[in-house]
Amino acid sequence: MELLRTLLNQPHICVITRQPDVEMRQIQDTIEHKALVEGRADLEALFSGLLATNHDSVPKTLDLIGHSTGKGFLKLGDWVIDAARPGVTAYFRELADNDVLPRLGIHAVRLLGCHTAGNAKTRATIRTLTQILQTPVYGTTNILFRGHYDAHGFIEQREYVLACVDDFRDGPPSTNEATLSCDPRLLDLDALPVTPLDFGPTSWPVRVATNEDTRSILRLIKRSEGAAMPGLLASPSAEIAMPSARPDLYHRIQVVLDATFVRVYPDGDERPGIVYPVRESHALAALIESLQLVTQRAPMEK
Repeated sequence: MELLRTLLNQPHICVITRQPDVEMRQIQDTIEHKALVEGRADLEALFSGLLATNHDSVPKTLDLIGHSTGKGFLKLGDWVIDAARPGVTAYFRELADNDVLPRLGIHAVRLLGCHTAGNAKTRATIRTLTQILQTPVYGTTNILFRGHYDAHGFIEQREYVLACVDDFRDGPPSTNEATLSCDPRLLDLDALPVTPLDFGPTSWPVRVATNEDTRSILRLIKRSEGAAMPGLLASPSAEIAMPSARPDLYHRIQVVLDATFVRVYPDGDERPGIVYPVRESHALAALIESLQLVTQRAPMEK
């Protein structure tokens, strides 16, 4: 109950996906007052608790913080916020019909993941949610990571990456370069940890590369332009297992943001990853599709 009262008295209600990966933990540990959710059911329970606790509180934004999918849709636990899915629009219509946001003093909703306003489909979701809620809904036009947050939530000085319906009228929203911390390490496969091929279930496809495939993939990556991006709010669209010098052990590379970047963890999965840009994202995406699929477990959707 005390947590709910505290949330209601903040300028932002920060709702963060309850994912255990190191990138998301960077955000969870940074923000002082937040609610963690595993999907739509948890979000419903949170709203119910807030409404039951509600009293005169400060005007606020509802900040939904999570990884974005490869197509830029925000993902909270097992729930993808894509207005093309009837269940998503039905949920937000229910919020509107019951005046949930006005009753909680919420004057704007912000979908805080990477590029959640970066293409026509994600902008269509923002338009639809804006129409349903009759409240400004914002997405992002760039990469988000831990550096965009402090103890109070999303940093005001970073709001240049936000865009709403009004920003879409003259075409795609403008983008600004994210401030990254360059990492001097060359992407060297031999410096990456190795794991067996069955390193555990994932919610994205895992594909295995041959030595020849590995050489082709590395040629598409700008291997000397790495950047430390702790807390990058983008889930992998795929993971590539590349053969190592040790039999039956593999190096792992994650593909993120529609194959425009790859991410590796040279210091292990418990430390922030290093992100490298890709020269030709379409070529990398096509090459990945040709690789042998090792395992694929689709995330649960509601």
